[in-house]
Amino acid sequence: MNPGGASLEPASEADLEALHALERRCHSHPWNLRHFASALRDASTRTVVLRSDAAIIGFCVVQVAADEMHIHNLVVAPERRRQGLARRLLHDALEWGGGAGARRAFLEVRQGNLAALELYRGAGFQAASVRRGYYDRPREDALVLRREIPEPDP
Repeated sequence: MNPGGASLEPASEADLEALHALERRCHSHPWNLRHFASALRDASTRTVVLRSDAAIIGFCVVQVAADEMHIHNLVVAPERRRQGLARRLLHDALEWGGGAGARRAFLEVRQGNLAALELYRGAGFQAASVRRGYYDRPREDALVLRREIPEPDP
């Protein structure tokens, strides 16, 4: 299956500017180039992109530490949303994390981001806690979501 006609592949240093540009389009408090460069260098972190006609239309950054994974960033270009692309990125992240030994996944999401909450709840995430005032521009609480990851079949 290839939702939205996009290919999924590991990000590279050559993608830094495009990752940063898409991040700035989608978030009011975006990561900077150093955040992306650091993620690409970190062996415990996986950064993948979705490409369509050579353009990056989505990405996901996930990190595994011990038996936990954290989804740091999941973005799809606004004009490409509601095509199953975020679900595809999330599925890839959970598969990779489970294969790397994670048994639990965590992420933070704006309390008012109803589309993201629908995606994550549909994937089995549940609210674990609230981080008051976590986000700026506008100021908003974050919901910390958690999901168990089953051990992969041998």
